[in-house]
Amino acid sequence: MPKRCRGFTLIELLVTLTLVGILAAIAVPSFSTAIQNTKADTEVSDFQRFLNYARQQAINSGTVIRITPTVAGSAWNTQLSIVDPAMTPVTTLRVLSAMDTGSVLTVNGNPSAIDFNNLGGLAAPVPTPAAALSITYTRGTTSRVINICLSGRIVLGNCI
Repeated sequence: MPKRCRGFTLIELLVTLTLVGILAAIAVPSFSTAIQNTKADTEVSDFQRFLNYARQQAINSGTVIRITPTVAGSAWNTQLSIVDPAMTPVTTLRVLSAMDTGSVLTVNGNPSAIDFNNLGGLAAPVPTPAAALSITYTRGTTSRVINICLSGRIVLGNCI
């Protein structure tokens, strides 16, 4: 007696591939949204760490520490630098690379620099700031708000 070959028929294979295709078509938009949210979270976290480092340096050195776009007059989503303006020559302490092309960082009042004083408090954009500095990060439909309170505390959301 001949052995019968076992395997899938062409119909079974086509039905399976069709189902996999339909599931993939449903999952891809959700997956791309998850990737965008992850990129946004990563860039916001990097920026928060950068701000916290500047604040900590101001407290440790007892001087004013400044955050500014590396190229004067550039947007805030370009390369940023932490500098100590009291040192001669002005010394760059740390650099944050530019954000992705789709990311926009907007600082209310559009200051040219953000300064932390020797106590870690907010010292700029004006000599005596009257309110928290609000920074809005936007990437596509994703938006995050970072606030720098007058005390210098950096929070995602509102200052208390």
